[in-house]
Parts: sequence; C-alpha cells; structure tokens
Amino acid sequence: RPAFDALELTGRARTHVVEVAEPRCTLHRAVVQPFLRMRAAAAKAGLDLAPASSFRDFDRQVGIWNAKWEGRRPMLDRDGRPIDPATLSPARRVDAILTWSAAPGMSRHHWGTDLDVYDAAAVPAGYRLQLVPAEYAPDGPFARLSAWLDANMRRHGFFR
Repeated sequence: RPAFDALELTGRARTHVVEVAEPRCTLHRAVVQPFLRMRAAAAKAGLDLAPASSFRDFDRQVGIWNAKWEGRRPMLDRDGRPIDPATLSPARRVDAILTWSAAPGMSRHHWGTDLDVYDAAAVPAGYRLQLVPAEYAPDGPFARLSAWLDANMRRHGFFR
C-alpha cells in the first residue's frame, strides 16, 4: 500500500510520484508497475488503455475548480449534461462542481494513485474526450474498455 505524508495527500508535494514516459503520465511510485501491467493486459485484448489524467497538484486542482466556478470550463449535472453556473446559487454551484471534481487538497489525483483512462484506439477522428458516463455506456466509444475494466481491473489492484 502506498504511504503518504500530509503534503503528498493534499497535492503540495511531488515526492511520492514519478513521471512515466510511455504512456505519458505521473503516478505514485507504487502504482506504476501495476498500471503498466494492466495496460499490457488491455493491449492483448485490443485496447489502448491511455491515461487522460493522472497525478495533479494542488494548484492544478485550484485551476480546475476556479474555471468551473467562473464558467470557463464546462460544469455538468450528474448525468453529464451541461449546467449554466450563473443559474446556480453559490451552494448549488459548489455541489455541482463536487459532482465531478474534488475540492483542492481533497482530490485522490493528488495521491498519484487515481487516473482517468480511455481507449485511445477507439477515439473517433476529431472527437473531443469528455470523460462522461455516456462515453463508457454500452453505446459509447469506450464501452468495450468499460466492460474490460469491470472484468479485469481488480486483478491489477484498481477499482472505480
């Protein structure tokens, strides 16, 4: 099990993570080999398991939070549909942001153990990755990856 200190847990230190060259991402040192093994297993099934997002520090999480608060980044409801932040009270705006993004200092992405993945081989030409449930649903572009992850990720030490 990975161990963390307070600065690592809150994304204010990088002492626990390493840069991975291929695929390009930043992960907790204890997660690198399990992720690469899972990626290799996915490749045998014809999937290109790629990280869309991995470790992010506190400042990056602040940037995401503020961009959503200010309407410069999409804010989505629980079903992945866009919401106009200007229509929400401050408390509802916080709730809407927390649906998809942790508060700075509270994200598991700070740990380097959590990552968002997609099947790079299944991305249609000109497609903009959104990381919403519809993409992983039975009729979504990452349906096959979703089914594979459900069947295989636990044996590699991962869960949703």
